[in-house]
Amino acid sequence: MQLTDGKSVLHLFGGMSRFGLKLDIDRATRPHVIGDGWLPPFKRDSFDIVILDPPYTGINQQMKQSLIRGAAFVARERVYWFHTLWVGPDSGMRRERSWLFRVGDSCACRCLIEWRVLDGPKPIPRLHFTRGPALKYNRWLVGNIGLPFTAP
Repeated sequence: MQLTDGKSVLHLFGGMSRFGLKLDIDRATRPHVIGDGWLPPFKRDSFDIVILDPPYTGINQQMKQSLIRGAAFVARERVYWFHTLWVGPDSGMRRERSWLFRVGDSCACRCLIEWRVLDGPKPIPRLHFTRGPALKYNRWLVGNIGLPFTAP
């Protein structure tokens, strides 16, 4: 919280967070914005800081890239990644600092990585997915249109 003091903060997947604007798809967490962290519904540079704390499940390269590109697009200054997977930004950002936490015995470690958003053009968030569980989002991303083999 000290690292973000005085800044506008967005928590993607952050329904249980104690500070900043919380976006979560789970209404039970009582977020400020009901939405999906995979598809942040905000304009470019909407927040100073974006915090990514996605579910601790296996994340492939395409999923990771989608999350980080979306966060980098929405953030003006910094993106923080908190997860069990240590990742590189590959999205127009540079790693500033990072920490590795052991939260107990016989458990996965947690990574906290701070990236600085670089000046200049930003990669556009992914507009469609080609593999993995996020394929279900393709229909939402292009609107309510039929599949190419359905009758008009």
